[in-house]
Amino acid sequence: MLFLALLTGVISLYALNPDFAEYLDNRLRSGAPASAAEDTEPVPLSLYETVPPDTGLSTESVEGDDPNGISESLPLDYIAPSDTGTSIPDNLSGKTGYEKITVKEETVSDEEADRIEEELSTGPTGDDLFFDPEYYPYYAMLDDRGKALYRQIYANINELNPAFKSIDRLMTGKRIDSAFEAVFNDHPELYFIDTEYRTVYRRNGDFIELDLFYNDTAENIDHSRSEFYLAADAIVAEASGSDYEKERFVHNRLSELFEYQRNPLDQSAYSGLVMNKTVCAGYARSFSYIMTRLGIPCYLCTGYAGEAHGWNIIKLDGDYYNVDVTWDDTGEDPPYTYDWFNKTDSDYGGTHIRKNLSVYLPPCNGTKYRALEINPEPEITEDPAGSDPLPALEDYGFSEKDVIRDMGVYYDELYESMKQLGRGHHTLSMVIGEEILEECTKAYDSSDIKDRVLRRILEETGSTTANVSCTATPLSGCCYLISHDITIS
Repeated sequence: MLFLALLTGVISLYALNPDFAEYLDNRLRSGAPASAAEDTEPVPLSLYETVPPDTGLSTESVEGDDPNGISESLPLDYIAPSDTGTSIPDNLSGKTGYEKITVKEETVSDEEADRIEEELSTGPTGDDLFFDPEYYPYYAMLDDRGKALYRQIYANINELNPAFKSIDRLMTGKRIDSAFEAVFNDHPELYFIDTEYRTVYRRNGDFIELDLFYNDTAENIDHSRSEFYLAADAIVAEASGSDYEKERFVHNRLSELFEYQRNPLDQSAYSGLVMNKTVCAGYARSFSYIMTRLGIPCYLCTGYAGEAHGWNIIKLDGDYYNVDVTWDDTGEDPPYTYDWFNKTDSDYGGTHIRKNLSVYLPPCNGTKYRALEINPEPEITEDPAGSDPLPALEDYGFSEKDVIRDMGVYYDELYESMKQLGRGHHTLSMVIGEEILEECTKAYDSSDIKDRVLRRILEETGSTTANVSCTATPLSGCCYLISHDITIS
């Protein structure tokens, strides 16, 4: 049976729940290496040797400091190929979806700045935290001031604080960007943080406030956290054998579970592990998190592959390899290939180019585990009677008069049905004609479902969250059964 998945539309209001930092820290400590207490001996960073002239980052200096907040002792071996030399396979063009971190900067009057500094707390500074560079390389890239801000950002995110007062007034925009990017890249378990943040400065340039934004999973953090860890635990429990065998299993399992699909949470590991619908960012963050839980160093790597893209770098027996689970997920039979599995930088040179802090990740030149796998063959089952016929409308209790062939009618009927269902979790089936399938798919890919259905539901019912996702099953007669999964709360 062929299933065509349509995008999930989510509209919700959310309230912050700050009381979970201790739980999260305990979960991280009980799994793979995470932040360690202050009595842990730091591990020196010694993976890099030379600095090429073009890293993709600014090279200007200010009073001896790197304006990006990068440690002066951090050279690199990776030399990025030219963007113009990339050639993306046709079947993978557009299979990216990574969203760059964005910042909104604001300068306020001295009076407003005085008020902020008097009323706003620094929140937890994270001074007692240590992050092993074997598992958290982006932290190790920063200079001491960047590390301090990283710890403060990390600690405040763990408490879901919406804003905090900076401990370093002299930090500049790019230095702050590097610290935030480092936290975001190192910690896929912080799935509830958004890709945007805000900074506030005095007129004289002093950095006084950083605002954090959270996605919808923060609305009920206890529930989303339980879903996230249960999904991850199930995969971790199944993985066995050598590090390489565990890696191969997780690569294959995620390809089997995940579907490449955009949605409001697709930059998070939650969208992959819990929703099983995500883009490259969700694939890469999920893979990184699971491998780290298994004690195998694995990093999110971001850059350019025709568009902004994310993939992974993994360490096996002291060597590093590139892995792109997104591009290996075929969405067909067989569900995965090994075309982008455990490859060198040379293998990736014509398709993947690291950008920003990822240029400082270790070069990938490993050969021991390179290209060991052969792509699986599709399963062929014999059907003496030929292919199975498609199910009919009558098989699902519908007739030709029930088929919706106009998108306006679809919006209205979906709205009226959801309004009648009211609060709770529901399933709903409708039938549409083939002529509006593409238009229906685009409606979930854009904001149309939100604007024309979900927002009206929130207004009519007084609810805080309205969520609808659906799949399309082909039927005979050139029509499709649309199965909706609906939550209103």
